Amino acid sequence: MSRADVRGEPVEESEARAPGTVPGPGPGAVRSPSPLWSFGLLRSELLITFRRWRTLALLAVLAAVPILVGIAVKIETSDGSSLGGGGGGGEGPAFISQISNNGLFLVFTALAATLPFFLPMAIGVVAGDAIAGESSAGTLRYLLVAPAGRSRLLLTKYATVIAFCLAATLVVAVSALAVGALLFPVGDLITISGTRITYAEGLGRALLIALVVAASLVGVAALGLFVSTLTGSGIAAMATTVGLLITVQILDQIPQLDALQPYFFSHYWLSFADLMREPVYWDDLVKNLGLQALYAAVFGSAAWARFTTRDITA
Repeated sequence: MSRADVRGEPVEESEARAPGTVPGPGPGAVRSPSPLWSFGLLRSELLITFRRWRTLALLAVLAAVPILVGIAVKIETSDGSSLGGGGGGGEGPAFISQISNNGLFLVFTALAATLPFFLPMAIGVVAGDAIAGESSAGTLRYLLVAPAGRSRLLLTKYATVIAFCLAATLVVAVSALAVGALLFPVGDLITISGTRITYAEGLGRALLIALVVAASLVGVAALGLFVSTLTGSGIAAMATTVGLLITVQILDQIPQLDALQPYFFSHYWLSFADLMREPVYWDDLVKNLGLQALYAAVFGSAAWARFTTRDITA
């Protein structure tokens, strides 16, 4: 029986996800998916994810943040005065105070501004909808009819969310780079340590920082995917994931919890600023990447255990 016969409606989105598959293998028919089929499934997932209006809206909001920050700094410094707030530590305020001197610092400022909330929220929405959205739309059953297997489908979903992590981070960085070059002078820049590096080296460090920021979100992606396997409602999964993100951010600011805070996935997020030191200070960067790998392993395994054992009814 075909999918259209079962649901009484035409085959639409999920059939595009499994190109070249047969929607109803006969009794005893076992197909082992080829690597080419798996790449086709991943390609289809990527196309569907990045063509959604919700995804495009999230990327548009992320791209708008550097524009707003750049315009605000330009207006504030239009009379020739310098922007205040250069606290130590090399985080957002310190970078903001340098934007008027070199537009490349807008990249670092935009990433510091979006990482605590905007970027993880966007990741949480996409990850939370990965499995639960299919279930609420009634397409998850039909994806599993194809010879993908639950483990392969879950891995494909996670790879798609990771791709969105990278795309979202690069959108922020590229938008900030363009706005910074348009509104402010560019050239050699001064690191947090006070040493001078060339603009080309600064671009290289900006790219490295963007990659580190994207890697800092893999734990959130795994958490969102796990939540997505717990419910059949895409909206509930997205809301729960975003709620957990906000809760962890609040807990990370309570001094009485300082013994637990190093284990929160957000605790070392802003350590990417250490890449702007000379020499680079690696300790917190390594801790951050190790913590993200731990969260990815724990919640990825939990998502696999849940998804491979649950009854799929939709």
